[in-house]
Amino acid sequence: MSVKVIIECQLRETKSALLDSFLTENVPTVKGFAGCQRVSISFDKSKTTMLIDEDWQSVEHHKNYMQFIDGNGVMQSLTAFMSEPPRILYLKPYEY
Repeated sequence: MSVKVIIECQLRETKSALLDSFLTENVPTVKGFAGCQRVSISFDKSKTTMLIDEDWQSVEHHKNYMQFIDGNGVMQSLTAFMSEPPRILYLKPYEY
């Protein structure tokens, strides 16, 4: 069963051209990683909150990706844009 991953990020300052470049460079890697089904990134009106909405085949697939970006420095680069650690939620679809 797939899992929805929501990552809420509080940015140090409003969304910048540097963050745009970082996302343009790195989002294709997320989309191409084993188990990733979809990625969408949104910002609040003030552009100080970034919401990453992803669908993965499993929590384990996402955790493998997080371990991968932690090991290659991408996570450290991403968190440099943030004022606090990201909040990660794993949500299972409700079946009715």
